[in-house]
Amino acid sequence: MESCGMNCIKYLLVVFNAIFMILGVIIIAVACVDMGMLKGFAGMETTGHETDAVLIAVGVLIIIVAAFGCFGAWKESPKLLYIFVGLLILIILLELSVGIAAAALRPQIEGTMKTQLRASFIKNKSTREEDSVYREFWDKIQNNLECCGVTGPDNYVASEPRLNPSYSCCPQDDSDRAVEIKRSDCISLSKYYQEGCEDKVLSTVHSAGLSVIVCGILFCFLEMAGIVLALWLAHSIKNDGKSQETA
Repeated sequence: MESCGMNCIKYLLVVFNAIFMILGVIIIAVACVDMGMLKGFAGMETTGHETDAVLIAVGVLIIIVAAFGCFGAWKESPKLLYIFVGLLILIILLELSVGIAAAALRPQIEGTMKTQLRASFIKNKSTREEDSVYREFWDKIQNNLECCGVTGPDNYVASEPRLNPSYSCCPQDDSDRAVEIKRSDCISLSKYYQEGCEDKVLSTVHSAGLSVIVCGILFCFLEMAGIVLALWLAHSIKNDGKSQETA
């Protein structure tokens, strides 16, 4: 292969690895967001963080390996490129393992979240000062996801203590009226969100999980492209060296 062609592959691999490093940062960010959602929606209990933690570790490894691939391509070293290929194969295997584990554990994680959400809702109805953190937790969920209770506003009056739904169950009112008047109007007219928070929370977490899976699949394709480029460049460097020896 002509030197010009080899240089094109070399610079293409360097650019590829630079993009790869950026995508490594993205997969870390996506895993962190998913971890934050699991933590924030599980009633302040930690659950299902293991696969996200592994993904973060994989993201860090991707950044390191991409930097190594840039160095190997720039130095035109077949040995470094072969090591780079081996590391990419290892990353692909790790990503596949994490993806399979995440898919297998997801139903269990969602079941645990349901249990924790229901338990935290009971504490949300408590008037004890030490349970105020649960009231803040549910106010945040109901306000952000526009939902009310676990399965609906009736959850507030279905068991002791029987309470009116929280003001966070009321749609946003941007009028200039006093908060007390807005709250009284919402309660008297039952203008609460009718959809329960359980389904919305699980839907949000499910969407975040799909984002992680899509990122993983995208990375596998990119990594395979990187493997092809690295092997192509290593082969070109060897052939170029042989042609110079016989010249």
